[in-house]
Order: sequence, then structure tokens, then C-alpha cells
Amino acid sequence: MLYTAIIVEPRQHKALQYVLNNFLSNLSNDWSFIVFHGNKNLEFINNIITKKLNIHKHRITLINLNVDNLTIDDYNKLFKYDKDFYNRIPTETFLVFQTDAVIFEKYKHLINNFLHYDYVGAPWNHVIDGKDKNECVGNGGLSLRKKSKMMEIMKNQGKNEYPEDVYFSCYDSVLMNKPKLDDALLFSVEEIFNEMSFGCHRPWSDSNDKKFLLYNTHEEVKELYKHNNIPPPVKPPPLKPPKLPKPIISTKKKLKKKCKISSLIFL
Repeated sequence: MLYTAIIVEPRQHKALQYVLNNFLSNLSNDWSFIVFHGNKNLEFINNIITKKLNIHKHRITLINLNVDNLTIDDYNKLFKYDKDFYNRIPTETFLVFQTDAVIFEKYKHLINNFLHYDYVGAPWNHVIDGKDKNECVGNGGLSLRKKSKMMEIMKNQGKNEYPEDVYFSCYDSVLMNKPKLDDALLFSVEEIFNEMSFGCHRPWSDSNDKKFLLYNTHEEVKELYKHNNIPPPVKPPPLKPPKLPKPIISTKKKLKKKCKISSLIFL
């Protein structure tokens, strides 16, 4: 296999079957899969693979993290500091996905435009540590990465409190080949809407009008909402037309109007 898609999921998560099937179905056979699971969900995952995803069984490797669960901090530390974790990924290029991410079948081919980059994820709609938005692309929940660059950053950066995706995507002391914001939107969307994109992460993160638009653009988003127990977005109210300013009546017109009224009174 040329590439690896990985998910770290120690829970018996309701969306796991749908998301795994979505990624297995939309990534070619050039992609192998690793599910990093926990102590309490091995049987749950085996049942999914055997009963629902058996056709893809040969592409999937299960690796036990030997934990019952992971906090957000544990998850970040795993990606930021654990070299053994990376040594278990057999290819240089790997895709990270989570149970709140999905590939859009219509645009699945777009991943081929990003395989040469060191890191790409959905752009953020806010500035991080004063950096230009083009410098931080972006979210790790659906992200494509080069293993050697991740390990180089780990070696050079040391420990800090940043989330793992900020830790990697915003670090500028190691030369990183990353797309600009507009190009990254063709890979994944989260906080900024783009109709044409390889996939999305956490589509309920955007403002309400954009959430509604994304929800009604892609069937995969509707399924992701359903499997994550997220209520559908409410249709935003129609925009009110702007109030037009009152026409300005010139002084001459005002005088004529007054004279006309006066003449009517004295008739």
C-alpha cells in the first residue's frame, strides 16, 4: 500500500461504522487503514468489520493503545510526543480522520491534488498567535500529513500546550510544504464553507446559515449529523431587504408645496 488512513478511537462510538465505511469506500486500494483502538472496544470494532465491512477486511489493521479511553489532552500528547505511535504507521503519507469527518464521494478524487504536501487540514476562520490564516491550514480531524515532517517537528519544537493540529500546522521553524487557504478549502471544510471539497470535519461548527447550506449540499453531511446525534441545523431566517433612505425633497419643492396648500386655503 502506498498510503495509510488512521483513526484513533478507543470508544464504542455510534458513528464509527458509518465513517469507516465512508473512508474505505472512497479511498482507493492504494490506501491501507489502521484503527488504533482501546481495551474496551475491540469486540465492538471486530463486529463492525466482520459483519458490515468484511469486503474491506484485508485493508484494515487493528492496534491496541492499551487504554480504556483518551481525554482530549491524551489524544494531543499521543500525536505530539509519541514516536512509537508514528513508527506503527508504515507509509510516509498518512491521512488522519475522526468520527466527525466524512469524504464527499463526488469530490473524492481531489485528494490526489494534495498528496505532495507535508500537511493540510481545513482552514480556520480565526487568527492563531497572530499568524496569517494562510500559515495555519489547519484542523487535524481530517488532515493529510507526512510522517517524516511530523517527527522532525516533534524533535525541534519540544513540549507546549497547543492542540496537536496547531502544534504541527502552525510551526514555522521547520520548512513545511502547505497549501494556501483557498487551496486548502478544496481538501476539507470546517469553519469556512466551500461547496467543492474532498471532505469535511465537524460540519456543525460553521455559522448557522453555512451549516444549513452544507447540510443541504451533501448527503454525507446529513448522515454524519444523524450518526453523531446532532440535530439538523435550523433554516436561517430570510434576509430583510435593507431600508431605503427617505427621498430628500429640495427646498424649492418644499416652498412650491407650501404655496400650493396656501392657495387652496384662500380659495
